[in-house]
Amino acid sequence: MKSVFKFFQVLFYVFMVLFLIGGAAIVIIQTFGIVTASGGTVTGVNEWLSPWVFSCATACAVCAFVLNYSKDMVKPTEEE
Repeated sequence: MKSVFKFFQVLFYVFMVLFLIGGAAIVIIQTFGIVTASGGTVTGVNEWLSPWVFSCATACAVCAFVLNYSKDMVKPTEEE
């Protein structure tokens, strides 16, 4: 079972890096489109990259949800 959680941890980091890079790319390209007054660039990058970036963000969230059930992630509570 530990290998399953390790697999999800690797997936979590991969998807997190991908959606952070994709999100930054969307913002940078849209900023470029605003500066150059190119409406097609602003809307085009949204239509082109958003499905991929949002899919990576969703997969990252699912991995984080699964990792919440890992015993390594659960911190024991201190009894008073």
